Parts: sequence; structure tokens; C-alpha cells
Amino acid sequence: MFRTLQRIIPPVIVLILATLGALQIELPGVEYSDSQLISAMLALIAIDAFVDRVDSSRSVERELGRIHRRLAVADSSGIRFSQRIEQEKIADLIGSARKRLWIAGPSNDGIVQCLDEIKDRIEHGVHVRMLMVDPTDELIEWYGRHSVAPTYRLTDPAGSARARLRLEDNRDRLAELGDVAGGTYELRVLERMMWFGFIVIDAGERDQRMDVQVYMYKKSADASPLLRLNSESDAKWWQTFLEQYETYWSEARSVPR
Repeated sequence: MFRTLQRIIPPVIVLILATLGALQIELPGVEYSDSQLISAMLALIAIDAFVDRVDSSRSVERELGRIHRRLAVADSSGIRFSQRIEQEKIADLIGSARKRLWIAGPSNDGIVQCLDEIKDRIEHGVHVRMLMVDPTDELIEWYGRHSVAPTYRLTDPAGSARARLRLEDNRDRLAELGDVAGGTYELRVLERMMWFGFIVIDAGERDQRMDVQVYMYKKSADASPLLRLNSESDAKWWQTFLEQYETYWSEARSVPR
């Protein structure tokens, strides 16, 4: 109503003022002069104009925010190679998930340090998938021939035993997240070697993202390249690695609680 008045006021403002000048509006016990009535009308028009400008400003601000997010995502693409230690903290990455959080890695050593963050995401309704290798002696031997562990050799009997105990402990600690209420949590183990690790954030959403850790031959994971992919600018690579992740997931078996 007030926006309509704003459009018609300028042509007839003189007529309104002249008409109101002849009026004296009275209510029981209250009397309004023509100047008070005019001031009230102009104040209402001014308030409506202010609200209209605030709404427009907020609309522009929201649109600029969307553009900024799109540019930020685009700027993080192009398949950047950098060491894992140079990336943002895993906890911050996990905490950014709003709907889906898919994690896959041979041992998930770094992930078990972020159980509180994962629990928080589950409690907020996030769908969490967790995948790691099945800690069998055979798989540990295979990894021992391929990988370089920072503290011990997987090919030594003692090192192999320590590795198995650690992986079993990681699996058990991750399995406990299945008791957290809120979202959906799934844990699976793969009886195959994993050449890539994944953290997929909000797959299927507009701002989806994926970090891919490459596990190289005779090279520590901390010194191996990490690929940060954008689903728009890196569409082909995104699809390639997403299919690899889905293959891992489909061939893995669920861990009973």
C-alpha cells in the first residue's frame, strides 16, 4: 500500500496538503491537527522507503555472496598439486560438510584424530560414509612393499604386527560412530589396496568439492601430491575420481556394529 502511495504522492502532494488543511480529525479524548496528520503520513512513506531500500540491499548482498562463493570455488580448481601437510586442517574440512561427508583411506590415521568433528556432523544430520582397508596380514604385506611408513617398516614382522593393531584400533574407533544419532553413518572395509584417499564434501550439491590423496610408490603419504578438484572446472577429472571412489565403496563390505 505504501509503495503505491509513494508512486502517486508526487503528482498530488499539493492537493493532499490543501485538502488536509481544511480537516480536523477528532477521536474521543484525542485531537490531531492537519500538520500532525501530514507529518505522520510523510513519516510512514519515509519508513516504507527505508525498508524497501534495506530489502534491496540485502538482496544484493545475498547475490554478491553467492557470486563470491562460486568464484572462491573456481579459484581453488585447476588440479593443484601440493603436499598434504600444506592443506587446510582436516578438521576444518570435515566441519564444512553440510549434507554429505565421504571419507576413504587405507588407514584413516588422520581421520581418527577428528572423531569429535565427525560426530558433530552426524548429529547435524550429515550423511557420513567411512571407508578403510581390511587390516589383514596379506594387505599389510602388500602395503609394506609399496609404501614408506614414517616410523617403522611394514615388511618387518614387528612393524607388520604394530600396523595391524593400529588399523584394527582405527576400525573399532570409527565403528563406534555408528552409535551417534542424527544423520546416517556407514563404515566399510575394502579387501583391496587403495591407491587414492578421498574426502568428498557435499557430493551432488552446488558447492561440492573433493580432495584426492595420491599414494605413490616408495614415497611417504605426507610428501605425495594432493589433488583438489572442482566439479565444474575439473569436470572430467572430478567424474573420473568420483567413479573410482564409488568402485571402492561398492566392492567394500560393511562392518557390523
